[in-house]
Amino acid sequence: MDALRQERNSATDKVKELEMLLLNSNLSVAGVQENDEKCKMLTGITWIVFSQLFVFLSSFLSVKAATKVSLPLRDQLFITLVRLRHNVSFNLLATIRGIKRTTAIDYFWKWIDLLHAKVGFLIKFQDRDRIFQTIPPVFKTKFPRLTCIVDCFEIFIDAPKNLKARAHCWSNYKNHCTIKVFISCTPLGHVNYISKVYGGRASDVQIVRESDFMSNKYHMPGDQVLADRGFTLQDELAAACGATLLIPAFTKGKRQLSAAEVQTSRQISSVRIHIERVIGLLKNRYTILKGPLPIQSVKRISDEYNKKELASCDKIVRVCAVLINLGESIVYNDMK
Repeated sequence: MDALRQERNSATDKVKELEMLLLNSNLSVAGVQENDEKCKMLTGITWIVFSQLFVFLSSFLSVKAATKVSLPLRDQLFITLVRLRHNVSFNLLATIRGIKRTTAIDYFWKWIDLLHAKVGFLIKFQDRDRIFQTIPPVFKTKFPRLTCIVDCFEIFIDAPKNLKARAHCWSNYKNHCTIKVFISCTPLGHVNYISKVYGGRASDVQIVRESDFMSNKYHMPGDQVLADRGFTLQDELAAACGATLLIPAFTKGKRQLSAAEVQTSRQISSVRIHIERVIGLLKNRYTILKGPLPIQSVKRISDEYNKKELASCDKIVRVCAVLINLGESIVYNDMK
């Protein structure tokens, strides 16, 4: 009898090991549970953040929605973040999880919509006093009233079949069809503003003008905003809200820059580089933003049919920005 019990226990342990191996190999939450390193590698966020995010989001789902599914809700959120993190195709996700491709697509957009609706508020301008209290010393000495650093970035997309749409998306700078986004971050690297997505043909100035970024609800007189040379909006920003737009000096029409202009331009460039780092973090952590995005991910047919204001790509970009805000600051870590 003892031999039979040992054999039974050995077989039970073997079955448990095989079950864990299977769970770990099919992109299941169980494979990263309580493991920050694995969870961050697959989703871009730590296990604690993932758990808290799921608890918060699941409170908005009905019990009926949680029972009539072929995949647990936690795994649905998990594969959604895996797709954002690694740009995994729906075919591969469906094959690994043993579900239909259309089911994987439905899960992905369901959670993107929920993430955008419920945690999109994390992209917001912080309290001004809080910004000035936490501004790193390297910024404080050069730009004591700095509130944000701005820039635009582009995402490759597949070429639309419609020639007019293709013309709007063509970027001469990238020599490819792209979509363009205006982004702003605090001195600590926290993303505090994301514009709607535009076609790659739109200029930086056009995007800023058509957004509400220059509104006085974001800026106060005396605030400093750092930007690249292409943002020639000093007068418009000052007239709209009294803020000061600082850009490197132009050499056009001058034989050379003065010593003061060279010094100021160097200070601006040394600080403005952090928005480039934030954009790099955004694209490298969530590689779906490296593209090329399929047209179905730029704007879904259902969104167009329902005449929704935001395109699908707007939601993807905003969700990815929210997720990097849930992590550590790239600027703060560099200055420890």
